[in-house]
Amino acid sequence: MRIAFCDDSELDRDIIQEMLTYSVSQAQLHAEMVPYDSGINLIDDIQDGMDFDIVFLDIYMKDHLGIDVARRLRQLGYTGEIVFLTASPDFAIDGYDVAAAGYLLKPISLEKLNSTIDRVARNVDEQTYAIRQRSRVLRIPLRDILYVESSNSRCVLHRVDGTGYTIYKKLDEIQEELGDKRFLRCSQSYLVNMDHIRQADKEFVLTSGDVVMIRQRNLKAIRQTYLDYVAEKKSSPQTPVKG
Repeated sequence: MRIAFCDDSELDRDIIQEMLTYSVSQAQLHAEMVPYDSGINLIDDIQDGMDFDIVFLDIYMKDHLGIDVARRLRQLGYTGEIVFLTASPDFAIDGYDVAAAGYLLKPISLEKLNSTIDRVARNVDEQTYAIRQRSRVLRIPLRDILYVESSNSRCVLHRVDGTGYTIYKKLDEIQEELGDKRFLRCSQSYLVNMDHIRQADKEFVLTSGDVVMIRQRNLKAIRQTYLDYVAEKKSSPQTPVKG
C-alpha cells in the first residue's frame, strides 16, 4: 500500500507521519508513505504516473485549497481514497463532490485516525496490478486478469471482460511484478491465471473460451503445477495462494 500526505506545515507533516506510522502498524499493514508540502507537487507526481492507494490532504494550503487539489486528482483519473485534514469543517459538504473517504479535524485524534485507516484500508484492494495507460494509472484486480501474452517487445494483458491492454514490458518483468502463484508461465509467450482454466490437456482452455498454448517439452510438469494449485485451493479455500 502507498500513502501520500500533503500539508504545507512541516510540523504538521511530521505529526501526521508519526501518527500514520503508528496507525498503519497497529492495523498490521505494510505501507510506503510519501510526504508532500505542496498540492501542485502531488498533482504533478500523479500526472507523471505515481500511484497512491490513499491520499491525506490538508484543506488549507498556500498554493491551493485541498478540495481543489482533490478535484484535479479526480480529473486525472485518480481512483484511490482521499481523506481531508483540517482545522475547520467548512468544506465537509464539498468532500462529497470528490468522493472523500473521510474528514479528520485537527488536532487529529489518534483514535479517529486508527478508525479511518481500518475503514479505508478495507476499500483498498492490494490484489491489483498497476498499468500505465496514457496519462493515467489503472489498477487491474488480479482476479480479473485472464492471461498475458508476449508479442515482440510488448505484452498484451487480457481481462475477463474481453478488454486488452498493451504493456511495453517483457513478460518476465510482468510475471515478477505480479508475484502471485495463480499466474503460471506455460510457455515462452504466455502467462495464464490458473483460476480461469476450464480444461487442461495439450493446451489450456480458459473460461472465456480462449486457448493458451503449453510448452510441449514441459507439458507434464506444467499440467502438474496446475493440478497442485487446484488441490491446494480445495484444501485451503480461505487462504489466498500468494507468492
